[in-house]
Amino acid sequence: MFRLLLIAALFALVLWVARGYVQNRSGDQPQEMVPDALTGVYFLKSEAVSITRHGETLYFSTAENRDRYIMNNP
Repeated sequence: MFRLLLIAALFALVLWVARGYVQNRSGDQPQEMVPDALTGVYFLKSEAVSITRHGETLYFSTAENRDRYIMNNP
């Protein structure tokens, strides 16, 4: 009976440690979302293509959106 309790306790400990490891990996830091200056659609800032115009940083989801914005806003 004691062996069964010991095995169950060890199993619970392994699950507890594994669950904490997975939660730490998936929840490191929340990522900032920014709007595409051309379309207004939000996306991850870490994936942005950006330019600075008139002291303001503008973010774009693609280089094509950036180029279209530049062509339409000289």
